[in-house]
Amino acid sequence: MNPQAEAVARLLAALTYGERCAAVRARDNVRFAPNGRAVEEQSRVAEREEDNCALMEARLVEIGSLQDAERFRPFFDAFFERTEPSDWIEAQTWHYVGDALVSDFGEALMEVLDPVTAEIIRRTLGDRQDQETFALDELTRAMAENPQTKERIRLYAQRVVGEAFTQTARAMEATEGLRTLLGGEEGGKRLVLLLLDRHRQRLDRLGIEPVED
Repeated sequence: MNPQAEAVARLLAALTYGERCAAVRARDNVRFAPNGRAVEEQSRVAEREEDNCALMEARLVEIGSLQDAERFRPFFDAFFERTEPSDWIEAQTWHYVGDALVSDFGEALMEVLDPVTAEIIRRTLGDRQDQETFALDELTRAMAENPQTKERIRLYAQRVVGEAFTQTARAMEATEGLRTLLGGEEGGKRLVLLLLDRHRQRLDRLGIEPVED
């Protein structure tokens, strides 16, 4: 396997482990749902994540190894442990901010992936408009009912984004090839700025000013 293909396989291994965790998180968030409609919508989100995980794993078997995904366990486990939601508001903030951040990350990588892997990433990490709209509606409604909710959303969103960048940096430092695939140090900086800009746009749609980086 050439270095480029190996780096793509490592990246897919990381995303696969992350998608496993995301599927568990989405299913667990059903317990916070305040009514039947919310249960139905959150269950649909969980089913989608589980399907995405299966699709990623199938592609990883083709170009790498499922065992390779385990090397990313420390980083993702730390991220998910430190961003555990405590209620429905934080659960929907997680989906609105965290899921969208992963989607942006996947979109930014399309040009460095082979066509088949790129299509898998597009199908699994993209096309989440319905999911994002539902979370946005839930958060907007919560803030209208209790304006103090806005600060909770802002702080939790900052925790999610901060942990995401921290653990991504750790994974890149520990995994040969990923930093090069992402464009080296300068490419990494451009990626971070892109992700932060998209994050700020989402908070702006909520009417929330982000705390300092």
